[in-house]
Amino acid sequence: MTLSQELYKQVTEDHPYLEPCPVCGVAAELWQYSKDFKDGPIQKVVMCTNGERFDPQDCVQGEGCLLYMPPDSFYRGRIIEAVKYWNAYAKAIKAQRHKRNWERCKPMRTQEPKP
Repeated sequence: MTLSQELYKQVTEDHPYLEPCPVCGVAAELWQYSKDFKDGPIQKVVMCTNGERFDPQDCVQGEGCLLYMPPDSFYRGRIIEAVKYWNAYAKAIKAQRHKRNWERCKPMRTQEPKP
C-alpha cells in the first residue's frame, strides 16, 4: 500500500487466517488505521492487496480491487473482529457466487449431448 502511508500501518506479527479477497481472489492483509497513532483510536481493517490499475479504471484514486480500500463497515476496534468480519464477508460472497453460478449453468448441465 502506498496511499496514505501515514494513516495506515501494516500488522506484521502473526494473526489468524485471512480468506483471500472475495472479489479478485488475491491475498488479504491486516492493517491498522488512525489519524493519530499516539493518542487517537486505532482501527483494524483487512484489505485486499490488489491495488493495480486495470481497464477501464482511469482515476488516480480508487484503482485496483474494490476491497483494496474497503468501506467503513470493515474497520473494527480489535484485530479478531476485523478478521472475523473479513472472513465472514468473503465466505458469504463466495457462497453466493457459487450458488448463482450453479443456477446460471443449469441449462448446460441438462442439455442433451450433441453427437
